[in-house]
Amino acid sequence: MMNSVFSSGPAAALAAAALWAASSLIYSRVRLSAWELNFCKNVVASVALLLIWLAGRGSAQLSMPADFRTLLLLALSSLLGIVLGDTLYFRSLQILGPRRALMLSTTSPLFGLAFGTLLLNQFLTVANLVGIALTLIGVVAVILERGGRSDAAGYHGGTTTIAVLLGLAAAASTAVGGMLSHVATHDSGSGSGCSAFDATVIRVVTAAVTTGLLLSFRRKLRQTSARVFAPSLLKSYLPAVVMGPILGIWMSQIALQKSLLAVAITLTSTTPLFAMPLSRIVFGTPVTARALLGALVAIAGVSLVGSDPSDLRSFMAVLGGWNE
Repeated sequence: MMNSVFSSGPAAALAAAALWAASSLIYSRVRLSAWELNFCKNVVASVALLLIWLAGRGSAQLSMPADFRTLLLLALSSLLGIVLGDTLYFRSLQILGPRRALMLSTTSPLFGLAFGTLLLNQFLTVANLVGIALTLIGVVAVILERGGRSDAAGYHGGTTTIAVLLGLAAAASTAVGGMLSHVATHDSGSGSGCSAFDATVIRVVTAAVTTGLLLSFRRKLRQTSARVFAPSLLKSYLPAVVMGPILGIWMSQIALQKSLLAVAITLTSTTPLFAMPLSRIVFGTPVTARALLGALVAIAGVSLVGSDPSDLRSFMAVLGGWNE
């Protein structure tokens, strides 16, 4: 299972970032509205995840994967992080294109840092904080270096101001959703026994049911389903579904379970570092020396972000001993 391969929270977070980079390049070219895109990817992913979950457990082992408190927290994290956050991000992505939309998404670690410190009492080391700063500086440098040309597909227009506000709201929603998921499954937290894969299933299925109910309420479920699940359109976004809401959320869930909140969100926000070589391969986008320098700075930051917070506690304990 991938849980054993990516047993390290930071490694899983970086894997999620790479997967989301690939899926974002595909999503930005799909001719669907943000809401339609969120609905179809959640439904397709939930069906696949449920089949995997059922096959892995067997009929004799079917049971609720988590207690009520954990289920509630994961459901809320899905509503805020996947239903709301992804819809806002997709809309921003369609207006601004991957480069500028991803730049706005780099504000998510700042929200995560604030929530983790103020609400969860998670204090990072100086090395962690420096690493977060370096990572964000490097990521932003990579994004900005691609120049002023818009890479939006132009399928759905909108104003830049609205797109920026949507991108910031998406970053905040993602951070809140990550915080709730972190609280529900963190190794040192609830002890609910809910695995990262079970949490992924709960979150994605909740998102699929919610978006389906909202479309039903608007009396657009049948019309939307006929459009988004047409075979010709389905094949255009199916690879992104596998990489994004299935494998990507699974990896991010492992990161949230095994890392501090700010660490997990920061490392999963390194998507532009992976998007840079992918854009070069797929679209022929040139990679400049400044972009490479930004990537190296971000990589240095990543190494500091993933450092063990216990190092500082041990150091402070030694200092305390000297003062006695």
